[in-house]
Amino acid sequence: MARAHWIFKDETAAPVMQPPLQIRLLGTLTVLREGRAIPMPPSRKLRALLAVLVASRGPVQRSRLCELLWERPSDPRGELRWCLSKLRGLVDDAQRKRIYTSGDAIGLDASDCDVDTAELERAFAQDVSKLSANARRRLAMRHAGDFLEGLALRRCPQFESWLAAQRRRYRRMHAELLHALSRFAPDDEALGYLERWLSIEPLDLQAHALLLGTLVRRRHVREAKEHVDIATRMFEAEGVDARALREAWRSARSGAAALREPLELVA
Repeated sequence: MARAHWIFKDETAAPVMQPPLQIRLLGTLTVLREGRAIPMPPSRKLRALLAVLVASRGPVQRSRLCELLWERPSDPRGELRWCLSKLRGLVDDAQRKRIYTSGDAIGLDASDCDVDTAELERAFAQDVSKLSANARRRLAMRHAGDFLEGLALRRCPQFESWLAAQRRRYRRMHAELLHALSRFAPDDEALGYLERWLSIEPLDLQAHALLLGTLVRRRHVREAKEHVDIATRMFEAEGVDARALREAWRSARSGAAALREPLELVA
């Protein structure tokens, strides 16, 4: 087995064994061995291949990998063999060979690795609403950025389509976690979750409505009005009807009027 590397969360916590390999797909693609980042190869095709194999969590046909990652005309199978030889040097070690073949398919065994997207998948395969606030907070913090942030293969439309779908999927997961966290957090903490939610889904009406209500409860009515003005312009620029947003603002102002202490209302 690979050599264990121990880490401690705090002085009173029990030691936690760190996996020999950590793979981060959320944000810039990163591979860490025993906690240290491994220099990533400059080849975008190689990095894309690593991401596809990790995200697939099972063997992928060579023909499918060639369709995804190589444009025509080229020798995709020859380039795939070259990428695999380099990839083995990145993720394999003396104790474990993680790249494997199954017939004409290729897989990456990450069962002993810590993979950020795999942890999210496991949580959402169950009932994420039953997770503790700390568990949801930890999962939300694993989103260091967009899926494979900064990686693109402009001449490979099938990969670009796959990449866009993955990014939408993990943004939705991130938004759901932030929504759940904002519902039960104190208002000052909830504001951070809501602002982060809107940074990944800027046209989500529910997030805007919750933010407006939170700002009003914290007596930041002028800031709420400024938010409505900016958001309305953004909605209109995107061709989205802003009437529901303005209705959410009216509801928030009604809530402000119901507060016990006098509160300046902004028209």
